[in-house]
Amino acid sequence: MAPSTEHVVDVYARRVVAGDVPAGTYHRLACARHLRDRERERDDDSWPFYFDALEADRFYRFASSLRHYKGEQFAGRRIELVDVQRFRLGSIFGWYHRETNLPRYTTAYNELPRKSGKTLEAAIVALYQVFFRGEPGAEGYVVATKRQQAKLCFDAARKLVRSSGLRDRIRVLTHNLHRDTLDAKLEPLGADADSTDGLNPFCIITDEFHAHKTRDLVDVMESATGARLSFLHFIITTAGDELTSPCGEMHTYCCNILDETLPSDAATESTFALIAHADPTDDWQDERTWVKANPMWDVSVNPDDMRKAALAARHNPGRANEFKQKRLNLWIAARDPWLSVEGWRSGQHVWDVDELVGESCFVGIDLASKLDLCAMVFVFPPTDTRAAYRLLRWVWTPEDTLRDRAHRDHAPYELWTQQRGFDREPVLRTSPGTQVNHQVLRDVLREQRARYRIERIGFDPWHADTLIDQLIEEDGFERDDVVEVSQTYAGMSSGAAAYEAAVLAGLVDAGGCPLMTWTHANAVVQRDPRGNAFPIKKKSRGRIDPVMAAVIGVNLVLRARPESPAEDPVLIVA
Repeated sequence: MAPSTEHVVDVYARRVVAGDVPAGTYHRLACARHLRDRERERDDDSWPFYFDALEADRFYRFASSLRHYKGEQFAGRRIELVDVQRFRLGSIFGWYHRETNLPRYTTAYNELPRKSGKTLEAAIVALYQVFFRGEPGAEGYVVATKRQQAKLCFDAARKLVRSSGLRDRIRVLTHNLHRDTLDAKLEPLGADADSTDGLNPFCIITDEFHAHKTRDLVDVMESATGARLSFLHFIITTAGDELTSPCGEMHTYCCNILDETLPSDAATESTFALIAHADPTDDWQDERTWVKANPMWDVSVNPDDMRKAALAARHNPGRANEFKQKRLNLWIAARDPWLSVEGWRSGQHVWDVDELVGESCFVGIDLASKLDLCAMVFVFPPTDTRAAYRLLRWVWTPEDTLRDRAHRDHAPYELWTQQRGFDREPVLRTSPGTQVNHQVLRDVLREQRARYRIERIGFDPWHADTLIDQLIEEDGFERDDVVEVSQTYAGMSSGAAAYEAAVLAGLVDAGGCPLMTWTHANAVVQRDPRGNAFPIKKKSRGRIDPVMAAVIGVNLVLRARPESPAEDPVLIVA
């Protein structure tokens, strides 16, 4: 049911979700998220946020009071926001927290193709946030990899002040805009700046985030907001090359928020995200795809210019990739997620873990490097009365680096250490120190073999020698039960193929564990010319260690079947 009061933000969101406005998956999911939150606002008294249409309209009035400063067609005319801008910016400035009345969103990730008016829009946001929200001593910074790049958006803000008659309120200096009545300022800042000491930002504009090789400057700026009750980090970018970059990690995090593969917490609920893009299966040469990927089509995106660019790219692979990336907002070096999120979700149910007592299971273990999670998954094969695999997982992360890992991985590790799953076990466990002590795995295996029939234990042999010896010599596991499963095509492809098919069919059930859902949404595979595949960490969108462990376990299930084509087991000899 629709909320009682429809606003332009609601109307646009409904049109996108209904398919009346062409949009890519994550553009549509951003609109669906807004509508879902509006329903919660109306129906759920515990929902902590409310949408203030008057505050959204206040921003619209400010934007429409400004005047364009360049172009024969636009110079001197008042700025008029189009529907997609009203949706994004009205969302950012319209949502508030019920108890504090502070803005809900402190981070706004805007990933849009070229020619979408990002720089002008960011300049409008910077002026409004710094000078017209009534924050005493407000500091605003436009940040980029180089100060010269940061000056592009800053210069746009400076020109807006001049063209719009705001110079009686805001002093215009070469490298600074200043409003004396509030002691507020806006400045450009590059990663090449001599110092970032003493900053206290109320507004951060990050320009072309895909060009940032590290998060150093962004982390410094965000950490400097600690003295503010609220702030806004407004990020504008086009798609980049590599999902392991800072921008790629943010892109993945926002996709996970919109996919609902991350649980609701303070970080996810304070992050607004809209990604305008073509979908990977779209025909990049079809004009309907161009319209879908460019919500500013025929406004700031010129159709004739687009046609010329597509024609030039048609017979030039280098230009084709540039066209897809810059004009359709596709991550060129990125790979599609391996596993079906819909299939995974359809397989999740809440069940009594005691139902598995006495059943056979196959254990996959993925040992952690310094940066990874350490995962052990018990895989219970389908039975005569159950068509699905059932998974029990134990996942660890080092206790001393928990917060840093959570920040780096954009994952709610701290929340997961406090939550218990359907199986009454912690979603995520910690191990003292900076690395996971393998003793914790041994303890679980010894405890659980009294409950379950552990048929085989599978490892990637890398760095596992000591643990393997301990399991055989000290913990009493048989030599034939400890099996090597190398993370190669030969070792993993059979299990990976079976696991992929089972997930797609909704036949893998981990009881709805949120950590397992997140890692499965992250997984990407590497394929050889024959079509063999296995999940690979360095190309995936985030941590996938429990997925690796589950695939190892399924591989062991296949090996145990006489008709299985999987490779013969390699027995570990102590």
